[in-house]
Amino acid sequence: MRHYDAVVIGAGIGGLASALLLAHSGKSVALFEKSVRPGGRLGSSARDGFTVDYGVHLISRGEKGPLIQLLERCDVPSSIEFTKVRPVQSTGGENFKFPHDLKGRVPDEDFEAVIAMVSDIKAMSDDETHALDDITLEEHLNSYTTDSFVHACVSQVGFIYCCIPEYRLSAGEFARCLKWESEARSSAYPSGGCVAITNAYMEGLDKYGVEVHLGMPVEKIIVEDGKAVGVIAGGEECRADYIVSNSSIKDTVLELAGPERFDEEYVRYVEDLAISFVGIIARFGMDTPVSPEIKMLSNFSSMVPREYNETLARGEMPDEINAFIVVPSSFDPSVAPEGKQLIMMTTAVPDDLDQTYCPAILEALIDSAEEYFPGLREHAAFVETVMPADGARVMGERGTGIGIAQEAGQVGKKRPAIKTPLENLYVVGGDAGGSGVGLELCVNSAIEFFDNYVA
Repeated sequence: MRHYDAVVIGAGIGGLASALLLAHSGKSVALFEKSVRPGGRLGSSARDGFTVDYGVHLISRGEKGPLIQLLERCDVPSSIEFTKVRPVQSTGGENFKFPHDLKGRVPDEDFEAVIAMVSDIKAMSDDETHALDDITLEEHLNSYTTDSFVHACVSQVGFIYCCIPEYRLSAGEFARCLKWESEARSSAYPSGGCVAITNAYMEGLDKYGVEVHLGMPVEKIIVEDGKAVGVIAGGEECRADYIVSNSSIKDTVLELAGPERFDEEYVRYVEDLAISFVGIIARFGMDTPVSPEIKMLSNFSSMVPREYNETLARGEMPDEINAFIVVPSSFDPSVAPEGKQLIMMTTAVPDDLDQTYCPAILEALIDSAEEYFPGLREHAAFVETVMPADGARVMGERGTGIGIAQEAGQVGKKRPAIKTPLENLYVVGGDAGGSGVGLELCVNSAIEFFDNYVA
């Protein structure tokens, strides 16, 4: 039996951030990760001289956001450089920047309406955004304009932030993501690929003596007298005062601790939590650069978002596929061999979509990308594809893009609490607490955990 101040389950960015904060404060920490690589969605692998991210990322606030601020807070030096980019949207073969390039594409009154909405959001305080938590982005946007093209465009922005469509996404969460990103003006990609961020956190854990066990899943959370007192991992018992899970809240409660440890109402609550959409991903290692001027692109269908997803649910293809494309080698040439290129793309689909439709959606995604990257298939040295079932093996929760959905009724005060009803057991990452875009949401959750329950 081993004893620590804290045990962290899972080395996704929420787990890494929690372990770093705990260790920096002087606590002894052990971290257990089932995968042989840390980072979760922020991880990467090496292939044929390419550094290939697991996810398709752009860091919303770059060097000004919580990912780097937490390293600075914990006195962990970082040499990560970021290359900034202004996100570009595209539909019907035309590129434009949201929201100002909507002018001329929609009636003047609708353009003015969406500009007013964006301006109103930017003028809100963080506290004021919470007044919008329980209404959808669709409902909020309707109070300004009902133009279908505007809705399709704004919904795609929300998708990039939170991986759910406007008719589910909380207007309050959208407002915070948009407001914070516009204030920072630092959307960027990190030098060395996203794994550079993971490596910086791992260096911090090493600096403060965290015991990191990769390839060692936690088998069980030990509960005694209504308290979480430890875990079993690798057949060994490890005791601690803090049990911090970066696994999904569903797995933490229903599998690792066990539903019998909680009252029935809480178990039903956890079971009923809705998750974000799931991702279909394609990664192209190119033998030559194709359209090297493109760094990122967000392509969207002009269909009304509900109609778009209803079309997918019938096994039919929309007029265009919603796609988020990032070209890491256009930000940092070191992630691809000289004279080559790395192109990453993803599209999000409902988690309950019939999986037999996914191969056709993948092909439509690649077809859409090839309009902007002519010769995409022809010049591919390799192609890696990730279906939701593949993502589920790495990330859990059926391959969800982020975790518990940031939808109306599941954000702000109604976000799953970090502190569970079981004493000493906490959940961090994309499933509890926090606010913001993807990876930054997860780090904000870790900060909320530490500041509220440890510091």
